Amino acid sequence: MKVVVVGAGMAGLTAVHELRKAGADVVCYESAGKPGGRVISARRDGFVMDMGAQFFFRSYDTCFGIAEELGLAKDYSTWEFRGGFPNKGRFLPIVASIVPKDIRNNLGETISFLLRGGLPYSTILQLLKMLPTLVCRYKDLDLINFERSLDMDMESITDFTLRKGGRSLVENFFQSVASTLTLAMPEELSAAYGLGLLWNMINGLTTFKNGLGCITEGLAEKYTDSIKCGTPVDRIVIEQGKVKGVEVNGSLVKADAVVSAVTATKLLDMAQGLPEGISRALQTVKYSACCHVIFALPKPLLPKDWYAIVTPRNTDSLVSGFSDNAVKSPNYAPSGCSQISCWTYHKYARELNDRTDEEIKKILVKELQRFVPSMPNEPLFMELYRWREAVCVSPPGMLTAMARMKRDSYRDVKGLYLAGEYLNMPSVESAAYSGVYAAKAALQQ
Repeated sequence: MKVVVVGAGMAGLTAVHELRKAGADVVCYESAGKPGGRVISARRDGFVMDMGAQFFFRSYDTCFGIAEELGLAKDYSTWEFRGGFPNKGRFLPIVASIVPKDIRNNLGETISFLLRGGLPYSTILQLLKMLPTLVCRYKDLDLINFERSLDMDMESITDFTLRKGGRSLVENFFQSVASTLTLAMPEELSAAYGLGLLWNMINGLTTFKNGLGCITEGLAEKYTDSIKCGTPVDRIVIEQGKVKGVEVNGSLVKADAVVSAVTATKLLDMAQGLPEGISRALQTVKYSACCHVIFALPKPLLPKDWYAIVTPRNTDSLVSGFSDNAVKSPNYAPSGCSQISCWTYHKYARELNDRTDEEIKKILVKELQRFVPSMPNEPLFMELYRWREAVCVSPPGMLTAMARMKRDSYRDVKGLYLAGEYLNMPSVESAAYSGVYAAKAALQQ
């Protein structure tokens, strides 16, 4: 059986993995110069930098299963998401976790945060008002089996929170969660997706000691003979409701099946004439942008064990927040150094993506100095990645459209199988799961 996989990001690599295990003849085309997609790490001068996705949630069963197959089971690293919230010209820390050990170890800090007004009392009261809904619905917020949450999919997390809590809860809590995790505004996210991200985040975070990209690097190295980087697919060739193959450099590469593991927007451009049931669902998918900048510094910028500073939109910041990735694992930075990851978001990211590297550096150094005056004018070095499509944002109605498409139209083109985080609640786990699912479906045809 000859299978072509389009895209060597997380979804494409897991599809290759599943297909090769079954003995299929696989070729994977990737337009970029190296595989990994949005799960990549870079290394420089003793620093390990995650340039795309920053962590796994502990619910990522597919990702962890593949990591174990790659021999990475002993390389996990967990840490506490201790974030500083702005309060009267300073930042007060709190650990965002419902892991019993984390709650127990940080109970005093949590009480101090609440008593000192880390969140406005109106926000706390509105959160308590909304808490019964969150507790009762958490089982419905599964990243893969999300269908039970579809009644919350047709309105934004902002509108949902206004109904269940209030404006203070939106501006001082949910906006920060939404923008930090998706680089978009809460008005752009469905309530189901926003709440799903929240529950998964507070259940704990994980990475690999030597960078999150270890998993995609491991897959790419294992199947290097199947992956052709720097080779974009021009077109997925569909005739009379059936896949013939793909067009590469003007030539047809015939295949029994094609797994599309690119973004929804790229698939729409690449596969003209898709059936309405598929194209209509793909058109609901949206992506945020990010100009991701990492500053390597010779000493810590944040207090000990602080992972992030949260900057709500009422601070008028260019960034949804910034983090010290040296907290994630001792291997992320040389001893005594820090690695500050800046997450530009929304319209600011799109504007910065069109600036020069030097302009971006000056702008973001000045921006960080607003919140932490000790930020030096000259870091040890800067790494920058312009993400035009950074995070798949699930707007109101997208999950409903995907559920309908998977139920009614997934097989409308014989031999074409879709893979990508947009098929479920968008996440790295959804990407990995969709690649495995698409591969298994192709093997069964």
